This record gives sequence, structure tokens and C-alpha cells, in this order.
Amino acid sequence: MDEKQLIQECSNQNRKAQKLFFETFYKSVFRLAKRYLVDHHETEDVVIIVFNKALKNISHFEYRGEGSLIKWMNTITINESIKAIKKVRPIHYQDEIKMDESVVFENYSLDIEKVNRILERMPKGYRTVFNLYAIDEYSHSEIAEILNISRNTSKSQLLKARKFIIQELNKGKEYGT
Repeated sequence: MDEKQLIQECSNQNRKAQKLFFETFYKSVFRLAKRYLVDHHETEDVVIIVFNKALKNISHFEYRGEGSLIKWMNTITINESIKAIKKVRPIHYQDEIKMDESVVFENYSLDIEKVNRILERMPKGYRTVFNLYAIDEYSHSEIAEILNISRNTSKSQLLKARKFIIQELNKGKEYGT
């Protein structure tokens, strides 16, 4: 079944199509939400909200070609993840964490699990801005609007997130990991 048919059948409340919709998008929605939330249980809660919201509103979705459905799902997932972050614990944008100023970026051979572990340890404010900017390609103006912060706060949190990642990578190199 192609995306157009899937959307139409889900709009008609076809349970088999809804199951296929869930199976098709579950992994990508879960991974995206987990990147923002870290906690497995919070992530599962957001995934449920995302699918409920998507299936409830799918009849209003305007199909714009291949890839538009996943983009729509990603937008819902990011918005619901940020709502969950704000609801459970407000995001604190840190002025500074103690950084080793001698950090130097070198060529690294990274596996995705190592990167995920670093992102999980990152302070929530850094991680949220980093995800929105570096991975999900939002502009600093868009991030400022989404998170209700200034554009400069977005920029400084991104800079600090990058420093955090570099510092963590250098720590691993020191210990041979």
C-alpha cells in the first residue's frame, strides 16, 4: 500500500491500515523521541501520544509527495517530545559547565551507540537545542520560538553542546574507549 492509500484508509478508520501505519513509523518515531527524552518510559508515553494525535488528525493531512508523511510525523514527534520535557521538568539553560578549554577536535571514528551515550549524558538544554539545530535542521529563530528562549540563548546552548561532545570524545580517547 502506498502512502496515499495508507492515509486514505487510516482516514476511513480502517484498523488494518492503522496497524500498518503504526508498524511503518514506530521505529523512527521512537528513535526521534528518545533522542530528546532519553528516558525509555517517557519516550513510550510520547510515542503513544504521537500516534493518537496523528491518527486522529490524519484526515486533515495534506499529502505533498513521498516523504511528506514522515516529515509530518517527525514534526508531531518533536513537538510532543518538547511538550513532555517542559511538562515534567522545565529546561534549565546552563550558563556554563566546567569545560576543559584545551579541547581539540580531531578526526574520530564513531559508532552511533557512543554518540547516543554522549547525547544522553548531555544537559537537557544543550541536548534539546543540539537535536533541533544539528539533527532536525531548525534555525535558531525557529528554536527560539519553539522553546520560548532568545535566539542568542539557542546559539550559546548549541556552542556549549558542541564543546560538551568534543570534551566527551576526548575523554574517551584518553581512556582508550
